[in-house]
Amino acid sequence: MSTLTDGEVERFVVAERSRFTWARCRADVAPFLTRHVTWRALAAGDIRSKYRRTMLGPWWITATNAITALIMGAVAGRFLGADMKTYLPHFMVSMTIWNFIASSLGESCYTMINAGGMIKAVDMPILIHVMRMVQRNLIIFLHNIAIIPVIWLIYPWPIGIVSLLSLFGLALIYVFIVSASTIISMICVRYRDVPPVMNAILQLLFFVSPIIWAPSQIKGGELAVALNPVAYLLAITRDPLMGNVPSLASWAGAVGFIAVLTAAMTYIYTRYRSRVVYWA
Repeated sequence: MSTLTDGEVERFVVAERSRFTWARCRADVAPFLTRHVTWRALAAGDIRSKYRRTMLGPWWITATNAITALIMGAVAGRFLGADMKTYLPHFMVSMTIWNFIASSLGESCYTMINAGGMIKAVDMPILIHVMRMVQRNLIIFLHNIAIIPVIWLIYPWPIGIVSLLSLFGLALIYVFIVSASTIISMICVRYRDVPPVMNAILQLLFFVSPIIWAPSQIKGGELAVALNPVAYLLAITRDPLMGNVPSLASWAGAVGFIAVLTAAMTYIYTRYRSRVVYWA
């Protein structure tokens, strides 16, 4: 009777752990809710540690982003010949939302790579490392939101109860970031050449998304919006803040894209999470 070698046993265990089942899926994704205190506390600790002994703390990020966005907005607005009273609020809101998306996706490339030692040493669901990173960027995003009321005081625009729809848009963006970050982090920890490619993709998305321009200002802008999922995410969050109701097409595009992405994340995470410890 033949016996299995250590390598064959290891491959068998990995294959069994990787096999997709709905029971395993629920068990793997459960830490998103059951361990929320852990990743929230780790994220808050990261912020405190980074800005310890500083006068403004995380508000330095807000000040830096505000100055950068104001300069970019002024230059781009003059270049496009736009009215600054309408263009600058549009740009500042778009830029604030985009910074949350781009910083999260950019950091996700190195999340599991940097957490390799902890993944190997501590029995902790790897999803917690992704949630820690997303929560850290969410805290920074909430600080950056303080820029918007200041811009409103300078260039006021009509707002109303429709602005509450932006909360639903932000919730969808959060789900998008978690799903995309999980997929990207698992791909990057396996293939270390992907992070530079991801950075290039983010730069491309910035220019093809309606952030520094509006679809009406660019020839073929409507096509770029229709084919760009980021444009839908911006629309369902930015438009309510600007006093406009997002179109049904924007809501349908955002919800459909996020549903597909979340389903893909759930399968990939459940299927390959047990192999991350060997890749990290």
